[in-house]
Amino acid sequence: MKYLRIGVSLLCALSVCVFAFFYIREMRQDKTYPVITVEKEIVDVSLDFSDEDLLEGITAYDEKDGDITSKLIVESISKFIEDGVSIVTYSVCDNDNHATSTTRRVRFTDYTEPRFVIKESLVFGLGASIDIQSCVGAYDCIDGDISDRVIVTSTDYKTNEVGVFKVSLSATNSMGDSIHMELPVYIKDLSLSAPQIQLSEHIVYTKVGEKVDLVEYVRSAVDRYEQPVGVLIDTNLNINKPGMYEARYETQDVDGRRGYAIMTIIVEE
Repeated sequence: MKYLRIGVSLLCALSVCVFAFFYIREMRQDKTYPVITVEKEIVDVSLDFSDEDLLEGITAYDEKDGDITSKLIVESISKFIEDGVSIVTYSVCDNDNHATSTTRRVRFTDYTEPRFVIKESLVFGLGASIDIQSCVGAYDCIDGDISDRVIVTSTDYKTNEVGVFKVSLSATNSMGDSIHMELPVYIKDLSLSAPQIQLSEHIVYTKVGEKVDLVEYVRSAVDRYEQPVGVLIDTNLNINKPGMYEARYETQDVDGRRGYAIMTIIVEE
């Protein structure tokens, strides 16, 4: 019985010690979380930004660890919520692995929306096999060449009918910015020996009021014998008004055979 009482006493003492140990540890444990302070609700950066640019005006403080601004990280950047503006998520962790996050907006000051590129003139002969995807591409200032993201959303052309038709296109970059355009497709009764007009560009972007020299885009115009031929240019271009316009290039050889090329002109504000 004596040994039983001693054992019970030792067990009670041990229980008290264990309780005291965990109680003290619990009392000493850091239960506070870091606080992130944001000075600016939106920060302007260029597309070649660094994490330091995104972290401008943000500090972090922990009640136990003090200033932990150096531990701040950029966790993620969202797709655009409006033109050129994303949500950046920041986070920080103290020495006890307590994490805090916050967000703010970032505006990319030099961002421009993607642009379509026309690689080949959209003028085809009767019965020609038309592959719009190979004629049209797109370029983005963030992603570079996004031609593989160009989607032909609708067409109304008929390869066995002469006329001016339409093709609708769209493309989206990695930030979720989409562009759309409707381009003319010309079906002409072309001779296999028709003169050829080669343009240096098939789509040109310009600003309101800027002069566009349509002649300078003619790279060459030759007949079947590789002899130069004259070119006539007809256009509805109005450089004083934003919009999409066309320049129609036409030539004719001595036998009356005609050749054509089309250039699209985008006048921006």
